Amino acid sequence: MPENSFYGWYDDASQPVDQPSFEPPRDAPCPFCGKAIHAEDVRTHSLMYQAPEYAKRSYFYRTHRTCAEADESGIGMDGFILDMIKRNGD
Repeated sequence: MPENSFYGWYDDASQPVDQPSFEPPRDAPCPFCGKAIHAEDVRTHSLMYQAPEYAKRSYFYRTHRTCAEADESGIGMDGFILDMIKRNGD
């Protein structure tokens, strides 16, 4: 398993939401600001890598809620995380 502290994933749609296949540390750095995420200020973002065939995993990452709300692009760090997933071969 690659060293990864930014995103997690589910391998099956039937998995309970609190039991991902891989979960990043809950105090991982926020991709926006780099500071540790904490329970009082967190937002979870869900995404799926789009490929020519059905994506086998669904992914998620966490940021500070305040950082996400300040993001004027409206897409958060999706591109950064998708590039990392591709690079890591996840």
